[in-house]
Amino acid sequence: QAHTRPNFGDGPTKVHLDILINSFGPIQDMDMSYTINCYFRQGWRDERLQFAEEVGVLTLSTKMLERLWRPDTIFYNSQYSYLHRIPTSNRLWRLFPNGSIWYSSRITVKAKCNMNLKNFPVDTQICHLLIGS
Repeated sequence: QAHTRPNFGDGPTKVHLDILINSFGPIQDMDMSYTINCYFRQGWRDERLQFAEEVGVLTLSTKMLERLWRPDTIFYNSQYSYLHRIPTSNRLWRLFPNGSIWYSSRITVKAKCNMNLKNFPVDTQICHLLIGS
């Protein structure tokens, strides 16, 4: 079921993630924000979706996606974010025989960064992207 997470009642579902940044910027000192364009990938295991290994890895259609549970991942310090949809929705789902799922999407995020501009223009900033569920 799409609304019931894997291992419900058995503790949290571990979701692994990685980000491949395509571009970083612009950095806006006026509203203290930055923008990244990236591939955002999440992976988890759902034993309910196991299948015979000889089938191999499955690439799932967008119609099938609506039937699967997925993490409700958010960017806590985001001002806005969006999924790229040109020419089609930039999402890819892969299902492995052991029930592991990798969900990749191309997104753009504009996030807040509390900058210290005291030493501008020779300052250094550390900007975080806060991710949670």
